[in-house]
Amino acid sequence: MFTPPPSPLPSQSFELSEPEMTNDTPTHANLSASRTHSYQSKQKYTLTLRWTIILVPITLIAIGLSTRFFIHPMGFDALSPTSIHGWKSWTKSLTDWSLQERHKPTENLLRLVVASDTSIFPFIKRSTPSATPAPTVPINPILPTPFPRPYDTTLSPSFSTTSCYNFFINMTQTDAFLSCRPFSLLLTHSQAFIQVQNNITATNTDTWGTCNTAISPNQCDLNMAWFMSSLRSSCVADLSDQNTLAVSALIGLQAFDLMRQAACSVDPMTNAYCFVEAVASSDPSSYYFYQLPLGQTVPPITGGACNSCTKSLMSMYRAALSSANATSLTGLQATYSDAATKLNNVCGASYVQSTATASSSAPPSVELISVGGAWAMLLAVGVLSTSIMSS
Repeated sequence: MFTPPPSPLPSQSFELSEPEMTNDTPTHANLSASRTHSYQSKQKYTLTLRWTIILVPITLIAIGLSTRFFIHPMGFDALSPTSIHGWKSWTKSLTDWSLQERHKPTENLLRLVVASDTSIFPFIKRSTPSATPAPTVPINPILPTPFPRPYDTTLSPSFSTTSCYNFFINMTQTDAFLSCRPFSLLLTHSQAFIQVQNNITATNTDTWGTCNTAISPNQCDLNMAWFMSSLRSSCVADLSDQNTLAVSALIGLQAFDLMRQAACSVDPMTNAYCFVEAVASSDPSSYYFYQLPLGQTVPPITGGACNSCTKSLMSMYRAALSSANATSLTGLQATYSDAATKLNNVCGASYVQSTATASSSAPPSVELISVGGAWAMLLAVGVLSTSIMSS
């Protein structure tokens, strides 16, 4: 029998279904908006970049010009309360960028006093007909009570201001001052300390007392610095008026630490205080050198000053004038070179160094133009960073 072939299978339909639409699928509208946003961002970035290119050089020029102005001598003069420059001198000087002659410094107030009035610190020398052997450094001697103190006589009322007078009253009655036993002020402003130099043993004891205080040397340095600052603020008018007491006190406070070292120096050959040896000598030549930090010049001297103590003392002074605190040693700056010259004339050339250069306390110089350029570059980077982040 004939078997008919199987019926053909129904044809499969391969219809493509439409892709499912999602939020991430770009549409024609989305693509158009994306292109528009990209174009706007590029345009904004280009515009920002153009402004940055324009503004950065302008900023650099502005900072450079302002910096040049402020480092110009006329710029500094404008800040001076004594400036007398008129507009014509300004316009003429600001266009002159040649090397300017350094302004001559105004004579320091204290330096003027030291140079013009040597009677501020009278020579103090005990009167002895012959030399007296200096005793050795004592060991825990019994100190006099009360211990000699500066300004132990009635203070002169010849102050320009009440504030300065009150400062001296308070300072001379304050334990923070008295306990430090300042040799720099005892030497010339204490009648008890001056008179005791007629007794070499008592002088030896008092010198030990100035070197051994209940308050540490460091704390005494801080105390004297505080009194010095207070004196400057309380006695402005008196310092300006060259009041002898105010000026000499300031110089003495400035020299406190240095003169304490000087008073406490010991002669290694005799184990005696060098200062006591100077007091004990019938020749006052060595003694005068202890008054140099106080602004007292050395009178004509003899070969009696040619000894190891004086040489060591001058080396100490020279080191102080080369230290960072040199600018505060007003009295010593005014007297060292002359004293060294006189000592070399008597003791031989190059016995001590005749000049000592005071180191400046001014801060290191800063290239202001470089600083301005750095600020300008930081500004430029900030502008670029902001523009990139905003785009």
